[in-house]
Amino acid sequence: MRPIASRPQRRSAALRRAAAAGRAAGASALLALLVASAGPAGGHIAVGTTTIHFLTTTSELVVRARIVDPDALLVLEDQRLREALVIAEVLEVLKGTLAEGPLRFLQHGHGVATYEKGEEVALFLQRTERVPEFQRSPLVGHVDWVSLQESDSRFPLGPDNRATFVAAVRAYVAIAELPDSEARSDALRRITIELLASPDPTVARSALGDVVLARDAPILTAEDLPLLVPLLESAETPIGIRVGLLAELERRGLVDAPPRWAKLLRTTTGSNRFAVVRAVAAHPSAPVNAELLALLASDDRQLAAASAVSLGAPGNDAAVAPLAKLLGDEQERVRMAAIRGLGRIATPKAKQALAEAAESHPDPRIRRRAAAELAILGRREAQVQRGEKAKSETRSP
Repeated sequence: MRPIASRPQRRSAALRRAAAAGRAAGASALLALLVASAGPAGGHIAVGTTTIHFLTTTSELVVRARIVDPDALLVLEDQRLREALVIAEVLEVLKGTLAEGPLRFLQHGHGVATYEKGEEVALFLQRTERVPEFQRSPLVGHVDWVSLQESDSRFPLGPDNRATFVAAVRAYVAIAELPDSEARSDALRRITIELLASPDPTVARSALGDVVLARDAPILTAEDLPLLVPLLESAETPIGIRVGLLAELERRGLVDAPPRWAKLLRTTTGSNRFAVVRAVAAHPSAPVNAELLALLASDDRQLAAASAVSLGAPGNDAAVAPLAKLLGDEQERVRMAAIRGLGRIATPKAKQALAEAAESHPDPRIRRRAAAELAILGRREAQVQRGEKAKSETRSP
């Protein structure tokens, strides 16, 4: 039998592929769970996305624990068989059952979570014999549990977030125990809305992730707007939650989104405004266009540059003249941003502005960048034409 390598050695390409396959399977499992708990649903799911709900419902054991030894080593009868593991003291069992004594668990995946001795964390565990990569391993019978948590699902706990995090896990455990799909759907909807407003940013982001993963399942409905709109409009709500929630409400057809995006642009201040400027690039409209055009004159030229890029919605001819004017801005980053915006617009007017800059702009770097943007557009158009020609030939008898 081949020796079991140390943790660094185990991060092979084969293991990374296995971990990726496991994440894909886990994401599909989450979609199935949401379909079962929230009624009919459709659409695809973002593979690799992990939420507290997902971890809770797919784990056999969930505990609050204190790390005793993050770098323990298991040595089997054959001295060559060694495996890194973590030892923890269980403070509270949130799901499942566990024998008394220290908790020992293996870690599996690419980029596993790392822990410090003495820290308190939430652990989501599977039985070793039920993890495909370990089913035939000599480790079965020696270590009962495996953690699939990676660095993006590491949950340290402390006085500021312990109660909120534990309450969220307990709520998800309770949902799974409800007797029918209608009750589970209603409970999931209520807890998701409650957690979107959580003061714990990890919990709030996780709830938003559940909304995205649910796709068309009714995890949010028009009946919930009296609770969601104040959350959306409050400056106390983290900007990432406001932006993500508005995008989901728009996708679900629950709000008139363009004026809300424009208002968010107009009323958000400080560094948060950059997040909104970047976000609205994926949500173009006349009201958004007007706000972005106004920001081109901002004293904050970095904000003006970000706005120039976001104005680059395909076909947005209304922004061509203002962006062409920015090619004369005194700051190079603003001029470069204007070229990016024109390239994304990609209409004949935008290409003409780029061609003029490529031919006669006084800054040679701008001339080169404009020419490069035109070349990219040309290649893109050629690819489209080849694709259309291939389709036409396929349809021909």
